[in-house]
Parts: sequence; structure tokens; C-alpha cells
Amino acid sequence: MSQFNTPVSALIICRNEVDMIADCLESVDFCAEIVVVDSGSTDGTLECIQQFITRGYPIRLLHNDWPGFARQRLFALERASQPWCLCIEADERADAELKQSIVEITQSGKTDIDGWYVRRRDYLKGYGYAHRWVAHNRIFRLFRRDRATMDVAQRVHESFKVPGKTAIIEKGMLLHRRATSLTDELKRTNSYSSLKVEAQVEQGAKPSMSRLMFSPWINFLKFYVGKRYFLCGRHGYVHSAMVFLYSYVTEAKLFEERDERRADQANLKSRK
Repeated sequence: MSQFNTPVSALIICRNEVDMIADCLESVDFCAEIVVVDSGSTDGTLECIQQFITRGYPIRLLHNDWPGFARQRLFALERASQPWCLCIEADERADAELKQSIVEITQSGKTDIDGWYVRRRDYLKGYGYAHRWVAHNRIFRLFRRDRATMDVAQRVHESFKVPGKTAIIEKGMLLHRRATSLTDELKRTNSYSSLKVEAQVEQGAKPSMSRLMFSPWINFLKFYVGKRYFLCGRHGYVHSAMVFLYSYVTEAKLFEERDERRADQANLKSRK
């Protein structure tokens, strides 16, 4: 495979990813352009990226103060120049099969598909990469640059979209390699659930007792049984339980936000 010879712009947003960014950059060495948008790293990430630039990697290193996930990804997209874009996280890397699949798709010039989903294999701390028979998540990551849009109102779980046909890349995976502790996962769950509630409130969402009671269990079973994380032993159980917790906390915070808003309204009325 020729280095830097595929008409793809890899899009990477990062901040303080010195332990992860090198493997990510090496995994996109087939891309003609690598757009890296940093929002203020202080841990050596920038120095690591500069080393790759010195080695000849076609990296455009940009700084943009953090505006939120969706706006930061859109900032990266708007500065890309290749006809195809691959959105990849700093803690992810494309395996050899996925690289080859992307090269074939983007260099063939024959496809009428505007975007592709890829499978992502998560890393479970204490276990390793999830069992090969797990139904790995399919996420939208490869798309035509001039067809892609982003809903900047999304606070979390944001994704690019295209109006045309989409398909799934069957060969190859993104390897998601971040061995976070349970403490870090709990912090992430708390942060992401708050962001999701903010977006839901802006969209007029209302809390639901049935969702609070049943949605966490449905999501747990979806991962533990439906996606077969039970194959990963207790680590798969913990992973699925964190999905339960994220769903539960999100619904509970939506109720809390409604109650606080009602209390504020009552206080305003009492002052009149």
C-alpha cells in the first residue's frame, strides 16, 4: 500500500492525547491528508505530532479553542481538501484490513455510495479487545467531503451525515484502544449524560417514567445479550452495566432538570 496516496483526509480532533495519538497517526498513513485540530494540549501531544510532520506525514496541525464536539468536527471538515474524509478519534486506529478496504473504495471511482459505516472493536480493561463474536458497533466514519453535514446542536454522540446512499465496510475494523478505569468511566458517564440532557431540553424533550424504568434494562440486555458481551465474562457484564447506568442517569437528570425549572418558575411567581 502506497503511503499518503489515497484521496482521503483523515479528521482528528484531540487534546492531551500523547499516549494515543502516535498509533492513530501511523494507522492513517495511507491518507493523502491528515487534519489534526488540537484544542490546547499541554502533555506533549503537539510535540509528538510535530515528530510525524518531520517524518513527512501530510499533517495540517491546527488549533481551535474547544467549541463542543460537533462544531470542532465541523471545523476539521471545513479545512479538509480531499474528496473523501475519514473521521477517526485519537484513541482509535484502523487495522490493516480496514486500510485496504478504504483504499479500494476511494480509489475505484465507481461507487455511487456517499458514506460508509465501519465496525469498531472496543477494548475492555482487564480483558483486551472484545471477543471476536461480539456484535461490534457500526459507526458512520467514511464519507464524501462535499456531501457531508453535521448537526451542530448535537452535544454528544454526534455524527456526520450524507443525503445519499450508505453501506457498511465488511472487512476491517477500527480498534478503540483506551483502557480507562471504572472511575474514569463513571466521570465520563456523568459528563456525557449531562451534555445529552442539555441537548434534549433544547429540543423540547420531556422526562418519562416508563423510559426511566425500562430503558436502562433494555439497553443493558441489548449489549449483554443482543451484542453478545456475555462472551467477555465479567468484563462484558461491567461494560453492559455502564450502558445501563448511562441510560438511567440520563433519564433521571431529565426529571431533575424539569423539577429545578418548575421550582425556579414557582420562585419567580412568589416574588411578584
